Amino acid sequence: MYKLIFIDLDGTLLNDAKEISEENIKWLNRAYKERGITTIVTTGRELGLVKDLYKKYNCSFGDYVIASDGAIIKNIKTEEYINKEILTIDEAKILREIYLNEDLDFIMIYGEENEYMERKEQKNKVQKEQIYVDNIIELLENNKDIESTLCIIGGEKEKLNNAIEKVNNINTLDYTPICEYIRKGNGIDIKEHYFDIMKKGVNKKNAVKKVMDTLGAIHDEIIVIGDGGNDLPMFEYAKLKIAMENGSDLLKQKADYITDKNNNDGVAKAIKKFVFEE
Repeated sequence: MYKLIFIDLDGTLLNDAKEISEENIKWLNRAYKERGITTIVTTGRELGLVKDLYKKYNCSFGDYVIASDGAIIKNIKTEEYINKEILTIDEAKILREIYLNEDLDFIMIYGEENEYMERKEQKNKVQKEQIYVDNIIELLENNKDIESTLCIIGGEKEKLNNAIEKVNNINTLDYTPICEYIRKGNGIDIKEHYFDIMKKGVNKKNAVKKVMDTLGAIHDEIIVIGDGGNDLPMFEYAKLKIAMENGSDLLKQKADYITDKNNNDGVAKAIKKFVFEE
């Protein structure tokens, strides 16, 4: 019997409008109320965004949240941390140098509550999900309360591969495969590529294991659902590995099952099929 569902947000539980559909909410709630299965949000995004989703939706999420690819694991009811890994200011400086030297499009850092972006086309204001800044290092130096849990660098694939080679030489850091993201710009879809950088040993696999150990769960009781490269590590600890139809090819190759797209209630359909066998 399944006990926990570890679920990604962007491209998985959230549709492209960044909303959780009524159908997804319905089946997650049924899984909890009728089968006792707890859903653990497992995302690369910052903790503050997850808290906002908890407030917005009447959904049966668990108390534990895995954020920033596992740099933050926190019980948001008791405020207790299972894990908290912070990038140093020196590491952030090196990553910004890589971003500048490789002529990439943007660099982001995640604090616990917000996302901060430095981009070639500066806007210097809060816009949608990011707070735009001129220089992320100046931001960190002038705001000691902002702790970097994750860095993201984006741009052309070839340039990103060069950046990854340089990050690979930093023995205190880990990184994800290159991922793809679709953002809206002037009414059209714009495809961007990026990769995540975090402290050594931080990934969704290790985060899932820590939550499993805390809650006393075992491999056969675990479902994971995701779509991107940063979801690959957590597939190792799951009895049932589910990829979204809109997910990366590599993730779908590793999956036990490919469900429908995030815009077509793929999460709900997977839960209906495997939890309720309908």
